[in-house]
Amino acid sequence: MLNVLDLFSGAGGLTEGFRSESFNLLAHVEMDGDACQTLQLRDIFSYLKKVDQLDQYYSYITGKLTWAELVSVVPKEVYGRVVQATISENSIDEIIARLDVLVGDRKIDGIIGGPPCQAYSTVARSRNEAKKSEDERVYLYKFYVRFLEHFKPDFFVFENVKGLYSFKDVDGKKLLPKIKYDFSHIFNDGTENFDIDERLINSADFGVSQTRERIIIFGRRNKFRPIHFFESLDNLRERGPVLRQLFRDLPELNAGNTVNHYGSLQPIEFVKKYFRENDPPLTQNIARPNRDDDLEIYRIAVQKKMEGENLKYNQLPDRLVNHRAKDIFLDRFKALDGDGYSHTVVAHIAKDGHLYIHYDLNQNRSITVREAARIQSFPDNFYFEHSRTAAFRQIGNAVPPYLSKKFAFVISQFDKKLSNTI
Repeated sequence: MLNVLDLFSGAGGLTEGFRSESFNLLAHVEMDGDACQTLQLRDIFSYLKKVDQLDQYYSYITGKLTWAELVSVVPKEVYGRVVQATISENSIDEIIARLDVLVGDRKIDGIIGGPPCQAYSTVARSRNEAKKSEDERVYLYKFYVRFLEHFKPDFFVFENVKGLYSFKDVDGKKLLPKIKYDFSHIFNDGTENFDIDERLINSADFGVSQTRERIIIFGRRNKFRPIHFFESLDNLRERGPVLRQLFRDLPELNAGNTVNHYGSLQPIEFVKKYFRENDPPLTQNIARPNRDDDLEIYRIAVQKKMEGENLKYNQLPDRLVNHRAKDIFLDRFKALDGDGYSHTVVAHIAKDGHLYIHYDLNQNRSITVREAARIQSFPDNFYFEHSRTAAFRQIGNAVPPYLSKKFAFVISQFDKKLSNTI
């Protein structure tokens, strides 16, 4: 079993995929408190599953046990592997020291993670341009390099937004080539460096019901034979269910409602096997309340989508227009296509659901936390702490676990070769 560290963990999308392929997650580093408790809870889930006591976990996520009661039935080291910290120049030495204690004398085989991507996002870039030189998020990858230098893993997986392809450093040169250079020139003492490969990956090509493009950088110590990571990953391409199939077994509900029981329709086989493994209770199937004018706009957006179009804000009746600049940001409202995949789920979903309107006119609402989680390929037994807003934020920031599972599978197939030197 290979040992892995997860940096910039979020709710643990990468962790979930690697754990499902029997990797041993030794520790997580994450700054968000809500996400940290989600990570702790998932570590507890993994432990209780191994000891055949999932009823304790299900009692907690359905409100029958308190957090204190839950943690009392598991060893402290199970939920003590989460380091809550903001990775910075001031904190990195302390974080590494804490990780050293958690790791002990075990070898770190891999490091996974992706720094926060807001600095590279094309959406936020214009307003951040003036303060680029002062934005520490631009250079978070350098701390990732520091972890690689200290723990000397055999491989790493680095994830970020595709805006990194065009992002320019303060000197006007593109940053991505610098990142790749730094990743491949970590060790200056004669030890082996990393061979680097990079590709833009669309989750929709690998079984996730969402169009989500992200840059993946894979590195492997060059003392090993190359494993052709992306070529092997290509063999795992598959088409996931369209949204109408993905949501088939979920109950109907309206804006502002919570319905935590499955509907009367049977799930498709993929959903039954992957999302509903171990027969979990349905949780967090909660829809936001909305104002009447927003719900009217939602209906218009769904009707437009049924005609094969996306609603533009300047197409709305004047009585429904609340923003003065009606010809700017025309995609303020967007309905999902029940017979297709979702567009990218991002953290903005924590603020409102206007870009994720349910395709069913009869329900007339934005998607629930559980529906967003399914779009991101989180299984139904995955629970997000604490609030609805926090859950949406964690979901939007995550790497889809089903995609991560395929990364882990490719690496696991070459486990036997990790000791074969050139």
